[in-house]
Amino acid sequence: MTAIDQWDRLLTLWLNQAAGQSLLLDKIVYDIADAELLKGALFMALYWWMWFEGRVRQRDVVTGVLVAVAAVILSRVLQFTLPFHQRPLLTPGLGLHVPLSVNSETYNTFSSFPSDTATLFIALSVPLWKRSKWLGAAGALWTIIVVCVPRAYLGIHYVSDVIAGMALGVAFMVVCCPLLVRTGLPDRLVEFSKMRPAVFYPLAFVVTFELSILFYDVRQLILDAIHLAKALVT
Repeated sequence: MTAIDQWDRLLTLWLNQAAGQSLLLDKIVYDIADAELLKGALFMALYWWMWFEGRVRQRDVVTGVLVAVAAVILSRVLQFTLPFHQRPLLTPGLGLHVPLSVNSETYNTFSSFPSDTATLFIALSVPLWKRSKWLGAAGALWTIIVVCVPRAYLGIHYVSDVIAGMALGVAFMVVCCPLLVRTGLPDRLVEFSKMRPAVFYPLAFVVTFELSILFYDVRQLILDAIHLAKALVT
């Protein structure tokens, strides 16, 4: 085991040390980690606010959403293509305190590296800096404290999973946002919103809603389709 792995385990166990002792505390942390209102709903509300407020160009709002979608897809692809990384909750011999509120079997088929949740919400924090520095900083701190720390406490992710996800999200936004703007696609979508608002806004609502839940519904439907296809073939 490398020194980095040792520190990773130590930090994860430190964040997890209070787990498994109080059902109330574990339930509160789990509810925070699982609350879409505190994650996607909050961030998407900020994006809708920026869209209508007018201090941030609408093309920058569109760019932020589109690149965030691409970032979470990339993070998910990396989870499937990189070597499998077991979650702390399921790592034998780690010495993790299993929270009383978590069903570990829920996570037994998914690799934990990198954290797609950390990738998405730190990515969504980056465009908030265009509105104001304090809002961008608040978004980043909210992502760390409310989104990421509870997931390490519950043993869903190692600290390294979260750090890698956040690094991926920030780097992807910084590199890809300017590239997407140069294509003119955000400007065309803004123009489309003015020409066909009855079409644009329902579609925008669906996209931002699914983004807020990391496209959970879409992923489940795809998995169901795959399982159905396998059943029909066999």
